[in-house]
Amino acid sequence: MGRSGSEGEFEPRIVAFCCNWCAYAGADLAGVSRIQYPPTVRIIRVMCTGMVDESYIMKAFEEGADGVLVAGCHPGDCHYISGNLKAEKEVERTKKLLDLIGIGSDRLRLEWISASEGEKFARVIREFTEQLKALGPSPLKRRRTATDGGSSMAAAVARGGPGSFAEEVLSGEFMWRCLGCYLCHSTCPGGLRIAELIRVARSEAPREQVDLMCAHGAVPLMWARMMANPALRPNKLASLPEGPDFGQKGDVYFFIGCAPLYDVEMEDLALGSTKAIASTIRILNALGIKPAISPDERCCGHDLLWTGDFEDFERLARMNVEAIRKSGAKLVITSCPECYRTLKVDYADLLGGLDFEVLHISEFLLKALEEGKLKFERELKRKVTFQDSCRLGRHMGIYEEPRKLLTAIPGLELVEMERNRAEAACCGMSSWLLCGEVSKRLQLERLKEARATGADQLVVGCHKCKIHFRCVQEEKLPPGYEDIKIPVVELVEILAEALGLDES
Repeated sequence: MGRSGSEGEFEPRIVAFCCNWCAYAGADLAGVSRIQYPPTVRIIRVMCTGMVDESYIMKAFEEGADGVLVAGCHPGDCHYISGNLKAEKEVERTKKLLDLIGIGSDRLRLEWISASEGEKFARVIREFTEQLKALGPSPLKRRRTATDGGSSMAAAVARGGPGSFAEEVLSGEFMWRCLGCYLCHSTCPGGLRIAELIRVARSEAPREQVDLMCAHGAVPLMWARMMANPALRPNKLASLPEGPDFGQKGDVYFFIGCAPLYDVEMEDLALGSTKAIASTIRILNALGIKPAISPDERCCGHDLLWTGDFEDFERLARMNVEAIRKSGAKLVITSCPECYRTLKVDYADLLGGLDFEVLHISEFLLKALEEGKLKFERELKRKVTFQDSCRLGRHMGIYEEPRKLLTAIPGLELVEMERNRAEAACCGMSSWLLCGEVSKRLQLERLKEARATGADQLVVGCHKCKIHFRCVQEEKLPPGYEDIKIPVVELVEILAEALGLDES
């Protein structure tokens, strides 16, 4: 299947996930009946479309598909009762992601095709082919480089046979267990930066292992890799509600990161990450600031950097820095600790310095509070405790700024967990890696510690901390952890509430 026909006409690449019982049988009927349709489709036969996770669809696009078709039994005819309805939900969620990333939801199609509808299968392929021709080739094109498949050491691992100790380490789970939380940095007598060593070692591990070690089918890594392609045009700003005032030019830039995509990917958790972004913009507006946000902004690349994909990380860094420079901003504000550390430290290291300053929102707002520009008028009669995220705390040394902001709110009482500041426990995951028993135990223990304070809310300064703590509370709780449920809110949400700016 090529990218062009005999006369140079673009021929779309279509990947079709077809259920075994109906759609695949319909495709087979079209074939034996000699019903003609364009040879643009490659069929992947699955037992049920309910098995077609969004990661399959995203991987197809990442590998260069111009369009993806999911075809299954008509509602009510599924051999597995409701598999096709599950597929419908997955497709709708994936369409939202495709729009935000910049691929476009019109490149993904869902069809109900029975075993007797060979003509319909052929018609769908004809229609979809013409639709994709009108859209043109996907902005994504599979990049194959000398590093595909990993390093020479990784290749040796893949070949099998007796391996060295280093090869055994790089080919197992060991490389992916480190949370990068920096807790070991503060206790190592030799001052070794173990997490940094692990990060470099991951670049030597077989690349095919990365996605296997990643939660959520590695979809967050996929969208980051996709956005590293300069041909893609992200559309994250489309997710922001009307009301908050921002532009594309200005002295102050607000880096929103991947928060809008988290709301789609984790929609069952009702995170409100986009709402938190809107709250931050409203707070800046209240200070007389109309922040710049570039439509060309992409994922910061944190997760790619910490899983060893330095090549795509560098692409993202250079494109994001260029987008910020075009805005004319001299100050960049982030509300995400991972974006903060990545821009301030990793971008600066990669590019030899930056010509703009990077601040976390808590640093910026504390200065405004101390200068009398920020005043909390609303009283919040509640008790809260604060989670020090690893990137904001141990990585960047930001401990007191969030606490001073919280204690400035009338009526609010801040109580500390037993482990706090430099000794705070991690939320249990980093870069979406290995969401298993160890991660869950870390999360449960931390929530138990939060509940022990008697707090009404657990305040976090990180989107991902919120995701991980909310997620584990939605699962079946093991014995001994029945009483760990506590509302989890982001720092900017509670600050906006105290300022009377929390309206939707």
